[in-house]
Amino acid sequence: INLQNNTQLYIDYDYKNEDSIINLTMYIYKENNQIVKEKETTFQINITDGIIKPIKKKQSLKQYDIYYQKEIDKQKPMIALTFDDGPNYNTNKILDILEKYNIKATFFILGKNIKENESIIKRMKNLNMEIGNHMYTHKFLNQLTDKEIKEEEQKVDNLLENITGEKPTLIRPSYGTTNNRIKKLTNKPIIIWNIDTQDWKYHNSKKIYKKVLKNISNGDIILMHDIYRATSNSLEIIIPELLKKDYQFLTVTELLYYKGKELKKGKVYSHA
Repeated sequence: INLQNNTQLYIDYDYKNEDSIINLTMYIYKENNQIVKEKETTFQINITDGIIKPIKKKQSLKQYDIYYQKEIDKQKPMIALTFDDGPNYNTNKILDILEKYNIKATFFILGKNIKENESIIKRMKNLNMEIGNHMYTHKFLNQLTDKEIKEEEQKVDNLLENITGEKPTLIRPSYGTTNNRIKKLTNKPIIIWNIDTQDWKYHNSKKIYKKVLKNISNGDIILMHDIYRATSNSLEIIIPELLKKDYQFLTVTELLYYKGKELKKGKVYSHA
């Protein structure tokens, strides 16, 4: 059944007959993009003497990401790791760690670093990382003309499309700079952050770790930089610790989707 907003509805059932009791389970699946919501309802029906009565009802609700092949547990906290300013030689170290723990993150690519690092971006794509636009030259956008801002964004879009076959759908302006003019000029949702690890300042893995663990909470978008060795070292401490606390690591788009936030162009998102 086709519903609104590109949603597909599927209904299935299963049953088991035990003497005078029928256990009937109804499955309702709603598929929207890559997310399947499964609602399972079980009835026990007593058919003694020809009378049918529902005598027990049990429900469960699950969400499953069919693209990434993982179940989403809304009862557990979710966060998004984001990395700016790459790629460079250290980005592969970051990807090694993410692949090791089978988690996803979002990389905001700085256009001037793309040349000769195309293979790293292809690896991001192959690992199902999310790839966003971080402008071309990392200038303060409020000091640029409208034309220059558009060129900064479009040049990165085109370069990434040539490598991955897709244009990025998210943007993080240089330095996280936003104002009404920038919001009107972009055709993408603007992603900033609510936890700055300040890895760009400390270059110390233990300080980065403490910054994250002290402030972390459900729905956070965390700012890091994949160009620093201290950042990759800190992940080897941060990720296992947060996994112990049942945190789920998602891309920004996943995080906002699962938290019910609709992505709109020109709108700023710093937390889910």
